[in-house]
Amino acid sequence: MVYRDNRKLLFMLMRNFVSGILFILAGCIHTVHDTKMHMDGETLACPFIPALSVNCGRTPTTAYDKNGRLWVSYVIGESVYVAYSDDQGKQYSEPVKVNAKPEKVYTNGENRPKVAFGRNGEILVSWTQEVTGGPFFGDIRFSRSTDGGKTFEPVRTVNDDGLVTSHRFETLFVNTAGDIFMAWLDKRDMVAAQTAGREYGGAALYYTWSKDNGVTFAKNIKVADYSCECCRIALSETQYGDVAAFWRHIYNKTTRDHGFAELATDGVVTPAQRATVDNWQIDACPHHGPTMVTASDGTYHLSWFTLGEARKGIFYGRYNPETGVIDNMHAVAAAGAGHSYLARTGNKLYLVWKFFDGEKTTIKLSISVDEGASWQPETIVAETTDASDHPLLISYKDNVSLSWHTSKEGLRIIPLNQAGSVK
Repeated sequence: MVYRDNRKLLFMLMRNFVSGILFILAGCIHTVHDTKMHMDGETLACPFIPALSVNCGRTPTTAYDKNGRLWVSYVIGESVYVAYSDDQGKQYSEPVKVNAKPEKVYTNGENRPKVAFGRNGEILVSWTQEVTGGPFFGDIRFSRSTDGGKTFEPVRTVNDDGLVTSHRFETLFVNTAGDIFMAWLDKRDMVAAQTAGREYGGAALYYTWSKDNGVTFAKNIKVADYSCECCRIALSETQYGDVAAFWRHIYNKTTRDHGFAELATDGVVTPAQRATVDNWQIDACPHHGPTMVTASDGTYHLSWFTLGEARKGIFYGRYNPETGVIDNMHAVAAAGAGHSYLARTGNKLYLVWKFFDGEKTTIKLSISVDEGASWQPETIVAETTDASDHPLLISYKDNVSLSWHTSKEGLRIIPLNQAGSVK
């Protein structure tokens, strides 16, 4: 399995307040691969049986459907698979291959296949295909199942420019009405700028949507120029039923903070705002995107990582796009931590993050019962002594669970409503 944020990365973050063991390729920072179970796209050895199981897959991503069934998308070789569990991850169904024709798929913690559900129960899967022709080139791919995950339709490319360039780090989101949104990082405008002899830093944030359950998608719409090239994008539903985006952005050529915008299903985009002002000066991408959920009053709960001049580490804040101000700023963890993830049920917020102490990696949890006004002391909810993926949070009704994949323990689904002890 490839985990681009491994123990060495977190150790170096903690010890040196830098982004880990990094090397720069095509303007991006990429962390060192863990090669114990995966190398050059081929599975070397997996301690779990069967070999096509969720536990042997790369970057498994989980979600609950409207009936509480747990679904997971993951990659083995050059195929995206989907399986489900009716007992909270103890056993899984026979996996179903999504892409009939093999293709290279990006699988790191920030760029991974996603699974979501349409208004009529369609199983929706997206991923980034690795495309030959240049460094980090890719296309945004999509397929769906209309028969409960038994079969999947032919795979489609969602980016509509027809260019062989970088389209990556897609995010898949379905709002309450069942509209499907997809947002990703796109370098079509860099290609145009280079053709015209102009400079262009980073990428651009693009999105599209489908109002017919994924049968068709609208024309790609640009949200903002100069996004960071290699960080995940956070999407959350607005109080009006549209979608808000929170992403790492480039300001003044070398400042990597975060932008915010609201996106509608008529192609209207609110002007992009600068949400965080940490002044992180780095002329490369840290592979460290943010997380966001919508508050009950229509503002937004945010969490992000920074090594900026103003602050360092993981932070939480509540953002009001009307004022452009983050309130209730809370320092979550020092720079040795990483990859926070938020979930909300009612007035209760769950915030998890990853921490390496030099010997083992732990997932820590803090809970707020008043929508971020105050936070309970952190607890450790999971740990491993081997390579591990980023932590994810998934929810069904009022129940929130940690979804975490490790080389040694496989995929774990850990309920957090009664959190407090290591599992």
